[in-house]
Amino acid sequence: MKLKVFLDANIPYSSIDIFEKFNYDVQHARKIGMANDPDEDIIEYAIKHNQILLTKDIGLGNILNYPLKSHHGAVILRLPFYFTAKQINEVLSEFLKSVKEEEIKNSITIIELGRYRIRKG
Repeated sequence: MKLKVFLDANIPYSSIDIFEKFNYDVQHARKIGMANDPDEDIIEYAIKHNQILLTKDIGLGNILNYPLKSHHGAVILRLPFYFTAKQINEVLSEFLKSVKEEEIKNSITIIELGRYRIRKG
């Protein structure tokens, strides 16, 4: 079964192609009309559809507000604000080459320049 990923509106639309290349079942918030929805609605949608959420919003990594057992996983990008979609997609591609699907399920993953860390529950 393919791992399901939900891209928040703050993730480039072109990132869909990166996840599809790695054979993930991917959906983007903008594609389904959730571009301006609040964080709570975004995470609820991801939970309801058994998806791992990919976002730039560090607030979604707060385990007090979003305990690890309450969702299917979150991947949070902490990259320079000036990064272009192309640069973000390069980072995502490198990340997906180096991580196993099982590692990011039911965890919080922080991706930074040149590294990532995973917090399991």
